[in-house]
Amino acid sequence: MATWAKIKFFYDTMLGSPGSTLSATSTESGGDYHVDYIHNMLETNRWLAEDDSMASTQYITYDAGAGNAAPADYLAVAGHNLYSAGASIVLQYSTDNFVSDINDAFAAFAPASDKAILREFASPGAYRYWRLVISGLTATAPYLSVCIWGTATELDYATASFDPNRQEVRAKVNRSYGGYVTGVHTMYAERIMTLRFSGADPSLYSKIDSWWESSGQYLKNLFVGWETANNPDDIYLMRPEPRYDNPFTGGGLYRDITITLRGRKE
Repeated sequence: MATWAKIKFFYDTMLGSPGSTLSATSTESGGDYHVDYIHNMLETNRWLAEDDSMASTQYITYDAGAGNAAPADYLAVAGHNLYSAGASIVLQYSTDNFVSDINDAFAAFAPASDKAILREFASPGAYRYWRLVISGLTATAPYLSVCIWGTATELDYATASFDPNRQEVRAKVNRSYGGYVTGVHTMYAERIMTLRFSGADPSLYSKIDSWWESSGQYLKNLFVGWETANNPDDIYLMRPEPRYDNPFTGGGLYRDITITLRGRKE
């Protein structure tokens, strides 16, 4: 077993940056499936390829804009049908909009399921052009609800034990006057993860605060990897609870940080 990895947040993305554009090879015209939906971090809307183009390779291309460039070291996807569609995916980067300079960030792979995907890789540096390539389609037109790439935020090891598989079933239970269960309507299951970092130094607090100010305070979804070295498939789309309270300790030199996250179980 490899050495355990520190907890990581995946929320910092180049998609939607000022001056940038995002385009798709095709988009289904029979509804609202704009490609820009993939980075709003919501599962309730999506990009969907045109059915008539199903057999063709699909490209989702990011252009940082003239004079701009951005780095990446991860790709994260949730709310997709890439496995069901028989697809293989790879992230590429370029200096000339993929005319002659085409580089793979990692080897193309076929997702093993339609659950959330995380692929980390060594950052090649900052580039103006990036694109997600979806190829090998055989079954149906691909769709993506959440798909981002950018720079991962490595936190630290939690200082208190937690259960990465903690769950709570959301259901309505009907009971008779005698207390007997007469029916159960299960709505969904929710993952819950509480992370504690006691005596956190200013460097860790700065990472947490940057996330909170840019994303967390808006209760936006993010991808959470509780241990990506030995459990790379345990990548969850979650949102923070609204309370942000990290008191000083150690005479004001450190912080006691607590973050509670929730997310629908796939």
